[in-house]
Amino acid sequence: MKINKKALISYAGMIALIASLIFGLLGYSSTNREIENIKTNLLTRHMENNIILTRKYMNGNYGKLTAGKGTLLDKDGNSIEEDTNFVDSVMEDLGDQVTIFVRENDNFRRIATNIMNDNKRATGTYLGKDHKAYETVLNGDIYIGEADVLGENYYTAYEPISDDNGNVIGLLFIGVPTKTLDTITDVHYAEVNRINTIILALRAVALGSLIALVTLSLMEQRALRKNVNQLEAALEDEKEKKE
Repeated sequence: MKINKKALISYAGMIALIASLIFGLLGYSSTNREIENIKTNLLTRHMENNIILTRKYMNGNYGKLTAGKGTLLDKDGNSIEEDTNFVDSVMEDLGDQVTIFVRENDNFRRIATNIMNDNKRATGTYLGKDHKAYETVLNGDIYIGEADVLGENYYTAYEPISDDNGNVIGLLFIGVPTKTLDTITDVHYAEVNRINTIILALRAVALGSLIALVTLSLMEQRALRKNVNQLEAALEDEKEKKE
């Protein structure tokens, strides 16, 4: 049986296009994962850097914070509760939401914040024991990641404020609403998706055309083989008549 080179090349091209479509779909998924990973890494670095800067702002503004009666005191012994200068300065300079919490028994209460709740500053509200950051900060460690803040999702950093004995007496919080970040990344997702869709569509059209070409080639081969068989049969009949 002879191998038709044209058909062989067509088959090879079809296999290559199918493989290309598969890798294209895998690449589409991989690209989205890569964008998500990049976003997470950038946010983590942003929070790590900005919590350090915010702590320096706080120390420069208040000095060493100490525990008072249900509040936190600055270096001069004055309560920082309801103070807005520090949190608003950080918002203006770094663009982050900021809150200082005081520890009350096993919970944390907001005493200075630029987060708004019902059109007023959310002082007096609590972190809550079911909060994602609760166990981490209670153990004296920094929490960085997504968390719910008064019903809205944020990318956050919570750093414990400790006294000279290492006891956690409060928290310093910075955060960025994820809806702001999602708006930015959604634009990139849409553009990447559009380009990938076009590429996959072109590959699918090319594959369809190649399948049609192979099908026509096979039909032509069958028709040609039929004609050859008929001609051979006619010649054989003619030969038998002469004999």
